[in-house]
Amino acid sequence: MTNARQWWRRAAAAVKDRRSLYLTRVAALQPPGSGLAAALRSPELEAAVIRATSHDERSVDYGSASRVFALARASQPALQPLMWALARRAGRTRCWAVALKALMLAHGLLLRSDLTPRAARLGRVPFDLADFRDRSSPPSKSSGLSAFVRAYFRFLDTRSLFTAQELDLDAASGEADDEDARLDRLTKLQHLLDLLMQIRPYGDGMEQGLILEAMDCVVIEIFEVYSQICTGIARFLVAVLGSAPTTPRRRPGETLAAARRRRGVRGMRVLRKAAEQSAQLPSYFELCRGLGVLNAAEFPAVERVPDDDIRELEKIIMSHVVEEGSKVPETESKALVAVEETDLASRTVVTKEWVVFDDDDSATAGSRQGHFGGYVNPFVAAPWNAVASSRDLLV
Repeated sequence: MTNARQWWRRAAAAVKDRRSLYLTRVAALQPPGSGLAAALRSPELEAAVIRATSHDERSVDYGSASRVFALARASQPALQPLMWALARRAGRTRCWAVALKALMLAHGLLLRSDLTPRAARLGRVPFDLADFRDRSSPPSKSSGLSAFVRAYFRFLDTRSLFTAQELDLDAASGEADDEDARLDRLTKLQHLLDLLMQIRPYGDGMEQGLILEAMDCVVIEIFEVYSQICTGIARFLVAVLGSAPTTPRRRPGETLAAARRRRGVRGMRVLRKAAEQSAQLPSYFELCRGLGVLNAAEFPAVERVPDDDIRELEKIIMSHVVEEGSKVPETESKALVAVEETDLASRTVVTKEWVVFDDDDSATAGSRQGHFGGYVNPFVAAPWNAVASSRDLLV
């Protein structure tokens, strides 16, 4: 039941939103200025962002959020003005609800940006909430809500930075398929997964609709990132232990044996980290399920990678590296593969579990961004009919 204090806070928040919309209407009547800020400013888009990032702490206004994403889908040049409007909104607020909604919108825009041509992509998040402090809630709740917003921002900022780095690497060298680059990408994905699992309630009484909706998006992203990690690990094992192992690219002055050993050592670091994260994910999903996060209600079981399996894989990989570096005859090499296929069939079944979230072809990656199986990110699939006229946006 709403008490007088809650009613007053909601009324004051509604007044703030109406004031922001009024100022946007006034700005639309002014003559356009000069400079980059003026070029990116669009009163219609700003009004849509204000409505989608209202001060209402209960839930997201999905109609307004869908309108923003429909605008982004309708026009690639609208991505930059939308992100700029979000940056203005997020940079000025001291309300956790506005900041969190801005992050969720930015998350959706980044997912949408990943599907656009390279020149039209957004790059890094243009605002900073690393030191965000909520001023709209009682002190007993403010610290936990602020920590939640900061954790979400750390993930989103790191994700956008990694994406920008990959674009720069592709443009500079065109070696995105190099094995070292793939292992680097796996390490970055595992870091992203760590950041995602840090997005959780940090205080009592945080089981609010808006928090749970944000964690819905986080769970979807966890599935997507973990799927890519599993696929990358499977490809690494095939490259090292398969019937036709690949030859790693040598660095200047490096022997082939040293290159193979370096690849094996880096790969084992990834495998150990995967084993650690496979043990952490079930407890995180259990927490989400206890809170009532809908997308965590039904999820594939994440099998923990046994330590014995990791040690066995390490022994095989490193022995394979040493024997290859010593130029083992082809018959012995084939025998090693046969041992890997028979003797370890029961122990390497975990690698089959790693591929449970299969994402084989990069050609299908675009259609899967922001989606996993039957789960759909509500901030990506905005229908075209959600776009209203500019006149409606400013009302």
